[in-house]
Amino acid sequence: MVDHIRLAREVPGEQARPMSKPDTFTLGNAFRPGTVGDDAVTRMVWVLDAQDVAPSIERLRVWALAAGAVQPGEVCLDLGSGTGTMTRRLAGFAGPEGRVLGVEPNGMLRAVAAERAAAVGAPVEFVQGLATEIPLPDTSVDLVWCERVLQHVPDPQAAVIEIARVLRPGGRALLLDSDHESRVESDIEPDVAREMLLAFLGQLANGRCARNLPRQAMAAGLIVDPDIGSSALVFGQAELENSQMYRLAADQAVAEGRITPEQADEALRGQTEAAREGWAFSAITVFGFVCRKPE
Repeated sequence: MVDHIRLAREVPGEQARPMSKPDTFTLGNAFRPGTVGDDAVTRMVWVLDAQDVAPSIERLRVWALAAGAVQPGEVCLDLGSGTGTMTRRLAGFAGPEGRVLGVEPNGMLRAVAAERAAAVGAPVEFVQGLATEIPLPDTSVDLVWCERVLQHVPDPQAAVIEIARVLRPGGRALLLDSDHESRVESDIEPDVAREMLLAFLGQLANGRCARNLPRQAMAAGLIVDPDIGSSALVFGQAELENSQMYRLAADQAVAEGRITPEQADEALRGQTEAAREGWAFSAITVFGFVCRKPE
């Protein structure tokens, strides 16, 4: 692994720190199984690391982990494991007598995850696989963790069916995902913000993911707990001042004829100025579902 992808160094008991922000971020080639190249992976890891230290994400994770109640000796699967943050965390609950497996389709992200796990001696494994083709036998897993993955999956129903397939009777699936249409922001004219959002949604495989998960889980034979968790992923002022994601959405909206170049410039200028003053606000809601396979 080359040094500039070594990224955040971890020691036991410390939380990963996000790396320096990359110059650009291209949504079109992000979080895809075949994405390769040091620069593209650096962008993906920067996003994952930044969200790992977001207090709102941590609050939802704590809620989901409590609901999932991983027991020592259980088999846990982190589906779409990325840099392996939750894979390592699940290992702390399953203990040395358990087994924790991270399934990640992107080979370069798997390499980052394996390096980070080795640095702290985490007893985890990382293998190649897709959410719709989990490389495990039927009824072999006690708990599946799947966080902000299904929004990138073109066929989420097939993925949820796969999750149900590998769960043992009584097993739990903790599904955390976004609904990008819940985005709110200040300092962008609402009609312009809406057109930018629609342009952004057009670049995601499954941008309205969360609202469909209860139905998809039930269709796969799972029982959805009535207590549904939620937390707003709130973006910081520095992120909003220099947001490449908003620039990409604005440019895409202009290309699609949704807004004019002047409207795009005004939207980005207003957001940048508000961020510099410290009052800009932008957030997306992430929802958490606890799904159980009947005994």
